[in-house]
Amino acid sequence: MNKAIALCLLLAIGTLPVRAADMSSVATLTKPAPGGVPWRAAQIAALQRTMAKLLQQPTLRGAQVGLIAIDTVRKTPIFSQNADQEFMPASNFKLLVGSTALTILGTGFSYGTTAGADGPPAADGTIAGNVYLQGGGDALLSAKDLDDAAAALAAQNVRRVTGAVITDATRYDSTRYGYGWSWDDLPYYYAPVVTALELEDGIVHVYFSPGPAAGAPAKLRITPQSSAFVIDNQLMTGAPKSKDTSEILRPWNQPATIVIAGSYPLDAKESGDVRPAVPDPESYAGDVFARALAGHGIAVAGAVRSAAMPKTATVLWSKHSEAMPQLLADFWYPSDNLMGEMFLRELGFRSKGAPGTVQNGIMLEDRFLRSAGIDPATVSISDGSGLSQYDRITPRDLLLILQSDWNGPNRDVVLNALPVAGVRGSLRNSYKGTAAEKNVFAKTGSISHVRTISGFVRTKTHGPVTFSFLINQWMGEDQKNGAADLAKLRGAVLAAIASQ
Repeated sequence: MNKAIALCLLLAIGTLPVRAADMSSVATLTKPAPGGVPWRAAQIAALQRTMAKLLQQPTLRGAQVGLIAIDTVRKTPIFSQNADQEFMPASNFKLLVGSTALTILGTGFSYGTTAGADGPPAADGTIAGNVYLQGGGDALLSAKDLDDAAAALAAQNVRRVTGAVITDATRYDSTRYGYGWSWDDLPYYYAPVVTALELEDGIVHVYFSPGPAAGAPAKLRITPQSSAFVIDNQLMTGAPKSKDTSEILRPWNQPATIVIAGSYPLDAKESGDVRPAVPDPESYAGDVFARALAGHGIAVAGAVRSAAMPKTATVLWSKHSEAMPQLLADFWYPSDNLMGEMFLRELGFRSKGAPGTVQNGIMLEDRFLRSAGIDPATVSISDGSGLSQYDRITPRDLLLILQSDWNGPNRDVVLNALPVAGVRGSLRNSYKGTAAEKNVFAKTGSISHVRTISGFVRTKTHGPVTFSFLINQWMGEDQKNGAADLAKLRGAVLAAIASQ
C-alpha cells in the first residue's frame, strides 16, 4: 500500500469500526471508582521524578509536550508540565463535543430518519406525488436500513410513485467540510462530506483483488452499488511480491469521481475495506433508496433530487438510531470523525433550530465549557472531530472536561464509552502486559505530528487519576520505529501512574 493510504491510516489510528461488539466488555471491566488511600508527598515526588525522566526520552526531542494529572476524587495535583499551553488536540477534541452532547442532548437522545410521501397509497398502490427520505443526522444509517424502509413501503401496498424520490438534508446547513481540514485528506473515510442525510458513515465499501495476470486491471468489489458517483478503476495488477501502491484520488475537475489507482500485487489476497469517502452522501442515500424501492417492486417515475419534505407528508417508515450511551461508544471507540461533526450540528439545531450549524453548536459548547470551569477564550473550536488544523485546547481544559464528566450524573456512560487499554476501541492493542492494561480509560488522538491521549487511570492503591497528555510538533512519525518508541513511552508514563 502506498504512502498516501498508509499515512491516512496512521492519521486516524483506531478509526476502523469497532462498535457495539466492544460493549460486551463493560460488564466484566473494573472501572475507575472513588476510593483508595490519599497520596503522600513523598509518593508524588517520586512519581514526578519518574515522569520527568520519561519525558526526556529521545523520541520527544523537539516536541511540544503537555501533561497534567490529578487525583480524580481529591483533586491532589500529581504532575504538571505545560498544562496551560495551547495544543492541537486531534481526536481528543471529541471529548468536548461528546461530553457537551451527552450533557445537553441527554442520555435518551437518538437520531431519526424518516421516509414519507405526499399522501397514502391509493387502493391500486399508487402514490400520487413524491416519496421522501428525510435525514436526521444518523451517520450510521445503512443500506440495510434503506432496504427495510423500501420493504415497509411495499408492505403498505405501495406499488407505484408518480413523482420522484426526494432527499431532505435540511436539518443541517450545507457546509460540507470542517474549517481547516486538509485538502489531501478528503478522498479518505476519515474526512467525509457532512450532511444531515448520510449512508454507511459517508463511505462506500471497496475491496481490491489482483487480476488474472501482471499488467491486467485489478478487480474491485463495491457495495452498495450506486450511480451517485463514478469509481474509475485505474488500479493495475503488479508482479508477485511487488509493492502495493494502491491509492484513492479525487480529481478536482471531476467532483463525482473516485479514482482507484496504483498497483496491487498478483499474489495478494483481497484487501480490507478501503472505504473511500463518497462525494455526495445525500444523493448516495437517495440512489440506494431508489434501488431498494425497485428491488421491492415499487416503480418510481422521476429521478432522485433534493428538497425539503413537506410538514404535511404522510410518514410511511421511520427509524431511530441507538440512544446516546451507545452513540457515544460508537463515536469514541473508533474515533469516528463524521459522528463528531453530526453531534456539533445537532447541538446547533438544538440551539437555534434548522438548519443546525457549526457556529450555533459552538455556542452550546462554550456554555458547557463555562459550566466545567473553563474559559472559552482558551479553546479554539473549528469542528467537532479534531481534524481541523485550527483547533486548539490546553491539557488543563481537557482535564477539566473529564472532571466535569466524572462529577456529573453520567459518569458511567462516559466510562463505558471510552476506549480501554488492551480491551477495546482505539486502545484495544495498547499497553498489554503493563500496569496500564485494563486500567487506562482514555480517548486517543492522532493527526500529522500530533499524538494525544486524555482520560482516567485506575491506580493500584490511590483510586482514579485524571490526566491529559498532549504532544505536538512530534517528528517521530518520519523516523524508523518512531511510532513504536512513542507508544512504549506513553505506556510507560501511564503504567507509572497505574502502578501507584
